[in-house]
Amino acid sequence: MVLDIYWIGLLVLVPLVALVAGHQVILRPFQGAKGDGVATPRDVEAAAFRKTFLCVYLVVMGSEWLQGPYMYSLFKDEKALDEWTVAALYVTTYVSAAASAFVTGYLADRFGRRAACLVYCVMHTLGSISVMFDAIGILVAGRVLGGICLNLLWTTFESWMVTEYNARGLEQSSFPLSAMFGIMTKYNCVTAITSGLLSHCVVLAVGSKTSPFMVGVAFDACAVVLMLWTWNENRGAILDFNTETQESFCDGMPDDSPVQKPIAALKDLRIWVLSFASCCFEGTIFIFTFLWPGTLQKAHDKEYPGDGYATPYGVVFANLMSTMVLGAILFNFLTRTEKSAIERKPPFNVISPTSLLGIAFFVSTLSFLIAAVSKLELQFFLSFLLLELCNGIYVPSMAYHRGTIVKDSGRTLIYGLMNIPLFVFVIAAIYTTSNGGKSILPCFTYVYH
Repeated sequence: MVLDIYWIGLLVLVPLVALVAGHQVILRPFQGAKGDGVATPRDVEAAAFRKTFLCVYLVVMGSEWLQGPYMYSLFKDEKALDEWTVAALYVTTYVSAAASAFVTGYLADRFGRRAACLVYCVMHTLGSISVMFDAIGILVAGRVLGGICLNLLWTTFESWMVTEYNARGLEQSSFPLSAMFGIMTKYNCVTAITSGLLSHCVVLAVGSKTSPFMVGVAFDACAVVLMLWTWNENRGAILDFNTETQESFCDGMPDDSPVQKPIAALKDLRIWVLSFASCCFEGTIFIFTFLWPGTLQKAHDKEYPGDGYATPYGVVFANLMSTMVLGAILFNFLTRTEKSAIERKPPFNVISPTSLLGIAFFVSTLSFLIAAVSKLELQFFLSFLLLELCNGIYVPSMAYHRGTIVKDSGRTLIYGLMNIPLFVFVIAAIYTTSNGGKSILPCFTYVYH
């Protein structure tokens, strides 16, 4: 195929994303002045804070996204490891993540979230360098570091941002926290699209699937410099488990209550509900991430036997991220709460993040049902795009709920504890879906029969 479905999809999706994401900039010259659009000092500070955070966050995520499309293929094809060994390396990552969740969360809250983010960059660099070696012991050590990094990536950056947002009193600006999460997801996906294409080009130029990991090392180094230059430190208030003056972690606890240990936050039913929802949705996304490269390649081989086609994983990844950014933009549009300095009323068309979260769960279930009955490569591809659209809605919705329910004092620790059921689920799922070198996940039954 001269121009396969993945390149066609990219040629359609990328201009669509650019149009939807940049429509306000495009229309601005034709709209004229709207009067009393004077930014308050709080709004100016919010814009500066957003830029400060995103510069670091997107560089860090760029390093991660460079590696994502080629992790499976690197182990399976370039290093010629069998399916069971590849699954074992993935399981090692999540075992490490689950085992380190409490420790990393507590240490980040105690010694500082910026310090934890810096540690993440160092560990991520070492984990990236580990793939240059073929020794299984070094690869396992790299995956152990990868699991710790997974915890830090999911908890410390978001914790630093939310705590800093609250500390600066930016809730008084016209830039709500929900908008911050939507923007994070949107630009994160744009970064992922760019990184996916960059990784594809780097692999083509260098000829090795380890090359995106080395580019990621340079990204990590840039993130360290930016953090040291632009970020201040913030910590939780849980330094001493024996004090009797700490405030509660959760909004559901009275502010004037006596000492509240970190574990007391888990008495809030909302945290358990969010943890369960995260386990169900993100767990399936992790399994999907493990399986989609082999699924699409095997579907193509069945449909076009013997043509020697190699799936362009970086291009596929860019397609998936393009639909995810559309989901994030949809979240921002449907939950927008632009408010003037005088009249602080949300627009009439606001849909709550909770409602959108439920819609994302329902539609993502349909996408897996479509994949379960699919017989063609294109059908799989379209169902995966639908799943990532839901993922784009889910991520800011879930982040918004976590940000409003958990208090700043022990945010990183609670985030880490909430992720433990997810990691356990992923470990069990990968183990049970890798049997003798054949993945048997029921929703992809056609490919593996």
